[in-house]
Parts: sequence; C-alpha cells; structure tokens
Amino acid sequence: MPLKSTWRCPSNIALVKYWGKKEGGVQLPANPSISLTLSDLYAQTSITLVHGNVSGQPAFSFLLDGQRKPGFEPKILAFLQRIWNDLQVVREYHLHIESVNNFPHGTGIASSAAGFGALALCICDLEEQITGVKFENLQQKASELARLGSGSACRSLFSGAAVWGETPVVQGASDLYAVPFDKPIAEPLNDLMDAVLIVDDEEKQVSSTQGHALLKGNVYAPARYAAAQENMQRISDALNKGSIRSFIAIVESEALQLHAMMMASSQYYILMRPNTLAIIEKIWKFRENTGLPVMFTLDAGANVHLLFPKMYNAEVVNFIETDLLAYCKNRQYLCSSTGNGPEKQNE
Repeated sequence: MPLKSTWRCPSNIALVKYWGKKEGGVQLPANPSISLTLSDLYAQTSITLVHGNVSGQPAFSFLLDGQRKPGFEPKILAFLQRIWNDLQVVREYHLHIESVNNFPHGTGIASSAAGFGALALCICDLEEQITGVKFENLQQKASELARLGSGSACRSLFSGAAVWGETPVVQGASDLYAVPFDKPIAEPLNDLMDAVLIVDDEEKQVSSTQGHALLKGNVYAPARYAAAQENMQRISDALNKGSIRSFIAIVESEALQLHAMMMASSQYYILMRPNTLAIIEKIWKFRENTGLPVMFTLDAGANVHLLFPKMYNAEVVNFIETDLLAYCKNRQYLCSSTGNGPEKQNE
C-alpha cells in the first residue's frame, strides 16, 4: 500500500494585516500580523507517495477538485524547490497531491493559505512516517514550511488567533513561522463569526505577490510598518480585555490602511469595487442605528468580511439578507465561526 496522508486546514482572516516583505529572505514579513482561524472554510489535501523519485528535482502531480490545474503547478514547484534540501520525502518520492476546498475559488477567503497549510501538514506527516523521526513541534514545522508557499498560510496552522512576525507583544513571535496568540481572549471577542460577502469572484487585476513587490517603492511604507507594530499592541490589549469598541476601530482602520497602501503605490491600483464601499457604508449605518458591534475587514480584494459576536447571529443574518445581498454577486455570501485549527483525516 502506498503511503498517504490527508489533512484539513482552515483559512484565516487577518486583523492586523501582513503587507510587505523584508529583504534578504523568503517570505519574511515587513511587519507582524494577527489573524483569526476560520473553522468552517477549509482546504482538504491528500498526498500519496506513488513511487520513488531519482530525477534530482521535485516530482509531483496535482489535482484540484479532481481536475488538473496547470496554472497552480509553478507555485507548487517553487514551494517544493524551497523545501527540497530539508525533507527526505520531497527528494525521494513522487508526490501525488489532491486538494479540494469547501468554498468557491476567487471569493476572498485566502484559498492559498488553507491549501499550503494542508499541503505542509501532509508533507510533515509523511516525513515522520518514512524517517521514523518525529518533529519536536509538528505544527510549528508545518507553519514554517507553509510560509514558503504562501505567507499567510503559516497562520492557518493554529486554532483561535495566530501571530506571525517579530513583535514584543507575543512571546516567541517569529518571522519564520506563526505562533498561537498567548493571552486569553475575553467575551464577546472570544466567539466571533465571519460572514464573507462576495462582491467579485473574478481573478484580481493585481495579485498579492505583485502587490507586495509594489510596496518596495512606496514612500508611506515605513509609516505603515510602524502603525502595524502599534496596532499589534492595541489589538492584543483589546482581545485580552474584551474591548470591542477599540477592537472595531483597529480592525477597520487596518483594512483601510491595506487598501490605502495599494492606492499609494508608484504603480497605483484599486481592488475595492463600488459595491465594496456600499457594503461598508451599510455596515457603519447599521452599527450606528442598532448599537450592535458589527465591523468589516478586507483582504487584498473586493470582498467584505463582516465580523460580529456569535450572540448577534440572528440579527446580523437578517441584516445581510435584507440589506446587503443586493450588493453581492449572485447574492452570495459564506459564513464561518472562528476557532478550530487543522485536523488530520482518517484514511
């Protein structure tokens, strides 16, 4: 029987945003970030060791939702090349990779974070199986590997909140891998929901990789990195104290700063769409009228993440379906709780 490993890894949504890379390394963040794990939105990946590999370079086949996707293969190859020297399983075997997401592609839910997180876990698991040597900390090792495929993927390896990037706010925080947020999270911030409002499901005109590169010449970048460091301390305090008003202010400001940096790049661009802004204004008005602690955040795209404490689920779902679906493409949105991390699947 060929060796096989299957893992399910969730996506995540950043609260303090990772945007910009340090020089002199691979996927090293210019500023720290913190995210929440999206328990219900995940990738499930299997790797089967079909036969040996004596080619002297990574050998793999890849299926996404049962279909070959040649467009994804260069990124997987680059990832395997980066970890070639570190892992026997990559050097000695052909990897047959099959992956599925339980959410549509191109919907602003960081499918690469979930996908590379699951891929890294499978590789670490198989490395342990073929060598008989256990990693001292499998999650940390998988986080370090996942970072080399997709920076934000390293944060998907942990339940709850995860921190990536050097910061004095969290003990052991590193540029090389993510670590769990090390403080208790108080009510009502310990049980948040995320409704992803799908404004645009087309491929972005500027990829995240291109966006990071464009930040190099941005005159506002140093101020942005300093702001992110300050916001890490502020959001840590808000989470620990359950200060939802402060939390909302930081999360929304971080989202707008992210997109402001795009618009201020030397090759400027806009990923938000008119309906993105319409939804944000609707959220602000709803919060003002009801007093309910709802808030938005954005990834590097047009879609809106609506965060809210789970206790208000009924009111917020009614708000979405009554007021916001008209601004969503095909009236589409997805909802997830936050918390649970990766899970190994029975073969």
